[in-house]
Amino acid sequence: MTDLEEATRERARPMAPDDRRAAMIQAVIPLLKQHGRDVSTRQIAEACGVAEGTVFRAFKDKESLITAAIEAYFDPLPLRAAIAGIALDLPVEQKLGAVLRLLRERFAGVIGLMSALRMTDAPPPVVRHGGDQWIDRLHDLLAPNLDELGVSVDLVAYHLRLVAFASSIPPFNIPHRFSDEELLALVAHGVLKPEGSRRCSGASSSDS
Repeated sequence: MTDLEEATRERARPMAPDDRRAAMIQAVIPLLKQHGRDVSTRQIAEACGVAEGTVFRAFKDKESLITAAIEAYFDPLPLRAAIAGIALDLPVEQKLGAVLRLLRERFAGVIGLMSALRMTDAPPPVVRHGGDQWIDRLHDLLAPNLDELGVSVDLVAYHLRLVAFASSIPPFNIPHRFSDEELLALVAHGVLKPEGSRRCSGASSSDS
């Protein structure tokens, strides 16, 4: 058998049902962000590279596929895995910056999908039952840096989450669009100058 024949055979090999479902779910997520619930089964089938009938053999109807896509997209496990993958030997500010970027990406994606789908219900159970477990990974990440923190790791997590969530809501970025670096500086250092600098500045003003 030639290499071409072998490659063709590999391409023609049918996918396992679970793999096919997973591939369809990943293919439909960008369509949901773009079209919301108005996405058509024809668009879904084209994105999945299958016939419409194949979609309905994997999912009983379009709403079932949408529900499965929401569950998959909201799954908090990839966020936890990404935080766990941050190098432990990085400087503490780089660690905080990496976590902040991951949280902003997470919230922006979730808020965008919820808006596109006009979701007003509570988040899926996968979020409600495991949405805060990323904080455990943050504890692991910051374990070598505890003597550099002025607050508990839990409070660091709440600050990061608050800033990431608020900055992921589009109206809150008007008229100034916040960068990751600006928000990291806010979390890590606040808005005041170091205390010594403020005293010097005040003394200079009074002397004059």
